[in-house]
Amino acid sequence: MAGNVIYLFMWGYQASYRIQIQILARNVLAKLGAPTDAEMLLVGARRPGSQNKNPVCVEPENGKWQLSLFQGLLDSVESTYQNHRLQNMFFGDESSMRDKPEWMRRDSVRISVSKALEAFDPEHCVTSFCGEVRRIDDYYVTPVIQIPNATFEQFPPLLEKSIDKDQQGSGFRSLIHAAMHAVLHEATEELHNPDPGRFSHRSMRDAGEIIRIAAKDFLHTPGLSIERRYIHTDLFDALNLVSSLMYEGTKGIGQLILVDPENDSVEFLARFAEPVPFREPRWVRKVLQMAVTGVGIIADSQYIYGLGQLTGLHDSSAQDAFTVAFIDHYHWELYCGNQALLRSHFAVPKLPQEPFDKTAFLANYERLFPISSQEDGLHLWSLLLTQARQEHGSMIVVAEDAASEARRLSKQGTNIVPIRLTESLLQSVSGIDGTILLDPAGFCHAIGIILDGEATDQCTPSRGSRYNSGVRYVQTGSHQRLAIIVSDDRTIDIIPRIRSLASRSKIERHITTFETATLDNYHDSRNWLDEHRFYINSEQCERVNRAIDRLDALPKEVGLIYLRTERFKTHPEMDESYLTD
Repeated sequence: MAGNVIYLFMWGYQASYRIQIQILARNVLAKLGAPTDAEMLLVGARRPGSQNKNPVCVEPENGKWQLSLFQGLLDSVESTYQNHRLQNMFFGDESSMRDKPEWMRRDSVRISVSKALEAFDPEHCVTSFCGEVRRIDDYYVTPVIQIPNATFEQFPPLLEKSIDKDQQGSGFRSLIHAAMHAVLHEATEELHNPDPGRFSHRSMRDAGEIIRIAAKDFLHTPGLSIERRYIHTDLFDALNLVSSLMYEGTKGIGQLILVDPENDSVEFLARFAEPVPFREPRWVRKVLQMAVTGVGIIADSQYIYGLGQLTGLHDSSAQDAFTVAFIDHYHWELYCGNQALLRSHFAVPKLPQEPFDKTAFLANYERLFPISSQEDGLHLWSLLLTQARQEHGSMIVVAEDAASEARRLSKQGTNIVPIRLTESLLQSVSGIDGTILLDPAGFCHAIGIILDGEATDQCTPSRGSRYNSGVRYVQTGSHQRLAIIVSDDRTIDIIPRIRSLASRSKIERHITTFETATLDNYHDSRNWLDEHRFYINSEQCERVNRAIDRLDALPKEVGLIYLRTERFKTHPEMDESYLTD
C-alpha cells in the first residue's frame, strides 16, 4: 500500500498474507456450513542475534491484539527451547541433527505464542489455533486463527481424550479442528515462498480442496481412538466409494460400527471366519446389504469382522466406538454415540446440521402466523424433518385461509375432514402427487392439491414444477402462506425464505468498530455490516452513514485501493423479531 508505514515490520506483504489466509479460513467455514467469523493474526518473535528494535511484532498492529499480550514472549521462547523434548534426542542422520536446533526454535515459538494466548481466549470467548512457525528475515512468524466459541456451541467437538501409552494419538476433536489445521498448513507452506502474500492466490489450495483434506484427516480419528496399532488408511474415500455403489439395483442403507472387535461392548450376531478388507469395496457393499434395522457391520479402519451391535451398557463418552450411518445413495454420516460429527453427500463433506436453523424457523413461523402457538411451530418443525428424511419429493403448504382454499381447489385434489397432520400420516399421504394443505395449527384440510397462481420473478426454469408452483401460490395470494418444498434430488426450500436471526450485541460491536476505523483497518467491519444490511435500524444506519462519510473524506495516498460503500437505509420488512440477545 503506497505511503503506508508498518511500524511492526516483518516483511512487506505481511498484511496481504494475513488477509488472504483469513479469507481462506472463512471460505472453508462457509463450505462446511459453519459461521464465518474466523479472524487471523500473525505473531513474530525476533530471532536470536537480531538487532531489530521490535522484539515482538503483531499483524495487524492496530487490531485487538495488543503488544502487551506478548510481553515476555522471547524469554518464554528461550525457556521452552532450553527444556525442549528434543534436547536429548539423537537422530541417526547428520541432516536431522543439523536441523534439530531450528526445529526446536520453531516449536518453542509456537508453544510460547499458544501460552500467551491462553488468557486472551476465555476473556474474548474464542479458541486459538496456532500454525507451524517459519522464519522470515528477522522474525519467527506464527500464523494464528481464532474461532468464536459460539461456533463450537453450535457444532460441539469431541471431548478431550487421554491417550494410552501404546496409542499414536486421538486425532482431531471435530471437522472444524481438522479444517483449521489444513488451512494453517497452507499458511505455513506459503511462508516458504519468496514474498509470502504477494502471489498467494496462485499457490494455495482453494476452500473446496481444503475441506476434502480436512475430512480425510478427520476420518483418521476413529482409527486412532479405537486401535492400539493404527495404520493410516483413507477411510473417507473408502466410505464414499462404498456408499456410491449399488447392489442389484438397490442403494446401501445401514450402519457400520467402527470399534475394536475385541471390545467388551461388541455383541456379534455373525463373525466372519476371514475379515473382509476395506480395499475390496464391492465386497464391503455386499456385506452392507446384510445390515438391517438394529444390526450393524462390526469393523475397524481396515477390516470388517462380522455383523453385530453394541450392547446397551456401552458408554459413548469413552470414544472407543464410532458409527457410520449410510442413509442414502452416496450419502453417509459419522457419529460418536448420538453426536453427529460429519456428513458426506456425493463426497462433499459438511458439518451435520438441520436443513434450516430451528430458532429462525420458529421465529419466522410466529411472524407469518401470529395466531399460531409455539407448540404449533414446533409441530411444523417436526413435520419438516420427517418430510426431509423421505426418499421422494413432496410439498406442504401452510395457509391461514386453508379451509376456504381447500373448498376452492376441491376439484384439484382431495378434501378431508380436518385432522392434525402427524408424522406417520405425512408419510402416508405424501406418496401421491400434489400438495398437502395445512392451517397454521397443523390441521390438514386437503391432500394431493394442484396449486394455481401467476408466475413471479422468483420462478426459475432451473427448478422443477413443484418448486415453481409453490412459489407462484405463496407469492400471489393475499393471505399469509408458507411452502415447504422437498425436491426429488433432496433439495429443501422454504418459501418465503427464512432469514437467520442476528445478534444485537454483534451488530453494535461492528458498528462501533466501523465508527473508529481507519483506511488501514475498516475492511472487516465494513464487509460484515454490508452483508447484514437487513438488520440495521434507522438510528444505526445514520451512525454507519456518518462513518462512511468520514472515511470518504479522508485524504487518500496515491495507489491506495479504497472501496466506496453504498449508503445504508432501513429495510421495510425489518423488525425486532429478527434480533437476538
